[in-house]
Amino acid sequence: MMTWVSLVHAGSYLPAELGRFLQDKIGISLAEQDLLKQLDTGGGEMMLVELSRRIYLSKAGISKMMNRLEASGFVKRVPSKTDGRVIMARITRKGIRVLAHSRELLVPWVDENLRQHLSDKQLLALKDALQALLQGHNRWKGQTTHLAGGAKE
Repeated sequence: MMTWVSLVHAGSYLPAELGRFLQDKIGISLAEQDLLKQLDTGGGEMMLVELSRRIYLSKAGISKMMNRLEASGFVKRVPSKTDGRVIMARITRKGIRVLAHSRELLVPWVDENLRQHLSDKQLLALKDALQALLQGHNRWKGQTTHLAGGAKE
């Protein structure tokens, strides 16, 4: 149970801290950064339903986030090229720029918040354990493609 409690607390604390950091530095939340990343790695546009499934948000939640990002000029809603009844989310050039900036900020943040507290051996063991857990639940499918250089581990 202590493993579970530690996982839950770390899984809540660290993303919240990173979200505050991104909000302070570039004005987007971690969830908004994830939405932009999904669009970017998904070819630049995606159906809202698919986007919602990928970032674990309800239809209402994705709509609110899209409203914020659209107001900032990072995304826009467009009709599908194949079915005009379907609305797509498309990342804009401004969205690509803010996503690139967020990626530049992630490496030093991770170094400060993980490497400062864990040895290389501990980091590797943690990565392997969490990746195995996600693979066991069929939830590990290229999650790291958004990293600089397209790292696969």
